[in-house]
Amino acid sequence: MLDRFIANFDAIRRLMAFLAVMMILAIIYFADDVREQLSLLATASSDNVQWTLSQAEVEAKALETEAAVQHLAEEPDLSEVRIRFDILYSRVATLKESAVYASLRVDPRVESSTERLDAFFERTIPIIDGPDADLREFLPELAISANQAHADLRQFAIAGIEIFSRLSDDRRRSVSGTLIDIALLSAMLFLAFILLIYLLLSVLERMEVTANNLRLTKDRMQTIVDNSLDAIVVTDLEGRIVEFNRAAERIFGYSQETALGRPMGELIVPEHLRDMHERGMARYLEGGERHVIGKGIVQLDALRASGEVFPVDIALAAAESSDDHLIIGFMRDISKRLKAETELREARDRAIAGEKSKAELLAVMSHEMRTPLNGMLGTLELIDADGLDDATQHYLEIIRKSGNMLLGHVNDVLEISRLDADKLRIDARRFDLVALLREVIDSQDARARENGNVITLTPPDSSLHHVWGDEGRIRQIMVNLVGNAVKFTANGTITLEAECHDGLDDVEIRVIDSGIGIQEEDIDRIFQDFVTIDASYGRSSGGTGLGLGISQRLARALGGELGAESEPGDGSVFWLRLPLAPDSATQLSTNAAEHVEPEAAPAAPALPPLRVLLIEDNPINRLVAREMLERDGHSVVEAHDGREGVAAAHDGQFDLILMDISMPGLDGLEATEMIRADPAINSDIPIIATTAHALPDEIRRFRDAGMTDILVKPLRRQELRRILGAATRTHDGITDLGDAADQADQAMLELLDMEQVMALSSTLRPERYAAVLRDFHTEARAFQASLANLPAGGADPERIANEAHRMAGSAAVFGTRRLNDLLVQIEDAARARDPLDRFGKDLEQCWSETEAALARAGALQETGSADA
Repeated sequence: MLDRFIANFDAIRRLMAFLAVMMILAIIYFADDVREQLSLLATASSDNVQWTLSQAEVEAKALETEAAVQHLAEEPDLSEVRIRFDILYSRVATLKESAVYASLRVDPRVESSTERLDAFFERTIPIIDGPDADLREFLPELAISANQAHADLRQFAIAGIEIFSRLSDDRRRSVSGTLIDIALLSAMLFLAFILLIYLLLSVLERMEVTANNLRLTKDRMQTIVDNSLDAIVVTDLEGRIVEFNRAAERIFGYSQETALGRPMGELIVPEHLRDMHERGMARYLEGGERHVIGKGIVQLDALRASGEVFPVDIALAAAESSDDHLIIGFMRDISKRLKAETELREARDRAIAGEKSKAELLAVMSHEMRTPLNGMLGTLELIDADGLDDATQHYLEIIRKSGNMLLGHVNDVLEISRLDADKLRIDARRFDLVALLREVIDSQDARARENGNVITLTPPDSSLHHVWGDEGRIRQIMVNLVGNAVKFTANGTITLEAECHDGLDDVEIRVIDSGIGIQEEDIDRIFQDFVTIDASYGRSSGGTGLGLGISQRLARALGGELGAESEPGDGSVFWLRLPLAPDSATQLSTNAAEHVEPEAAPAAPALPPLRVLLIEDNPINRLVAREMLERDGHSVVEAHDGREGVAAAHDGQFDLILMDISMPGLDGLEATEMIRADPAINSDIPIIATTAHALPDEIRRFRDAGMTDILVKPLRRQELRRILGAATRTHDGITDLGDAADQADQAMLELLDMEQVMALSSTLRPERYAAVLRDFHTEARAFQASLANLPAGGADPERIANEAHRMAGSAAVFGTRRLNDLLVQIEDAARARDPLDRFGKDLEQCWSETEAALARAGALQETGSADA
């Protein structure tokens, strides 16, 4: 019944609307007619019909008079005649062209007059525009013609007045009739609206009854919806919420008043699903395509008012009617059911993501940092420092030490997994902590000056010249702390302090800067991996965020702790507390050795001349490798990329191939596989990977591709020799550092840093090494003599300190460990103005033992060379 009534009501509404539209169109038509009539009346009035007609007569008479006057004049003024003619011509043109005079021009009474006027102007215009003589002769005839034109225009005026008077009457009558029609239509439209209002009132009365019935039905449905355990959210096609039940309020955290009218996508759809939600609604609106609507229960994420994203089971349905279209969503919170599963999945994902991020970072750092290090350290090994002055050699030594220090950092980062697994190897030995701190300052001093900073070392306790611990690990921590201080300080000071709280069992080193400082809530975070604090200096300098995390792990592995104190704007204090007594350091080394077996240094064999194919895309790396190989007597053929290398291997005969891994186009793995698959190439030819990728997974891939061995950048001459010997199966090798160390007694190892001794002797030519060693002996004896023969009044302390500092640098270069320590003590005493005579006997004895140790080390080298 309701449907039939609504259908009848719609038919009546359409009929009334049609009638109303027709009446409005009729009113518009008649109104337009009235407008046109009034426009014509206005046009007639504006043209001033009667004035124009009479004025034309006046101008014709004026032309006639002027022609007669000028004809009688002795010196006629023909310009006045022409002016009068032009004015007359303009008046007549108005009569002939104006739309107002259209009905006049077709009147039979003026046709002959029009023809005569046309003939008059046609005959007269050439004379008016012609020479004055012709016009002067034409004046009598012009006066006669103007008189005739006056008569014709008189006829125009009489006919025009009659015609336009009749037209005005007709138009007034037309306008009056139109106005009457409009009034009748308006009255009919008014009656129609009265009828429509009556019908609407009747409909409203009947709809009230229907609405009551619908209200009862709605109340029953609302009770069901409100007490549903599932959230029910109804939206229109624009996605705006039109229904939001109590369960939805409870689940999503919005009141119904807040939710109604809001877009569902903005309210309860998480950000990562909003694009999908909007695309789905767009597809449904355009073509009715349904991916979720009507497809049963689907598990998705939803968003609470608190911002929490939680899982729901959702089923969508479409409710369509003739004038409405709704989307109904039934949602159930399943977060409790999935909580355990979600926690397990998140834990797994975090572990996988963490391992992946760590592996990716280590791979990138390995390649990106080792490649320039290879160029720098390799080139340093190629430099012949014999002809350089002491200052330049000192600078080269700083560069070499800094490069080795950076290489050590890279290696430590690559072993971060070993740090986490408590498998760090501690190499405890005696060293000079004060010298280490000065070395760190030297390595960071240039960067500090660039930022306008000054680094100072507060005079430390003298007992810190002889401590036990892992010198390399402590250096790594201190470089990181000082480097951070330099990075986050501008135009300020950085101070290093070191003191003993309980002898060497509790040594505290502090790095104090006047930089930007750290927020209190960020102090703990800076020791986490991959965390960098967003600060002005930090943002410009960047960093991986690993340094402090690794440093803290190292401090714990060394039996100590690392911490910080800071205030924003007031600088920071980073402190490192370590046990550096011999007993504690030995215990740490013993405990650490339980996890990792010490690695023996393999021998570096002396090789016959080899023909080597060097495949490397980096020109610096090619230069370094080529120089190292050629200095050992090998011949080298270069290939600049993988494809060129494969072609060279195919065309030539080689004893060995050095293959870079990361190359554009064809990388080292693909090139190796192509070489192994080429029957024209000896399949047993050794292929050595030269790479910055040193991770176990990468190494397995290299070997799977057919590579014989791995040479990790930066290239070192001894390591290159060793791996070439192993790859070519040449077992006759030279005695290396490990062999020399095994043959030396404990006293010599305490006196000499055998690694440095062997490195220096292998870098320089034998005759050059002997020459510089003789110079060192001469300088050492001279300094010993000057210290033993101090004048009674005392020596210049500054001169002694400078000389001791220079000699300590030379001692470090030659690896004379104990002599270096003693020279540092002498320097400190001289700068502190302490007595120096007490060092005379110690220096004499130390130098005597050092000379003997150097001689023995030389003999060992000669023995190894002879064996080779």
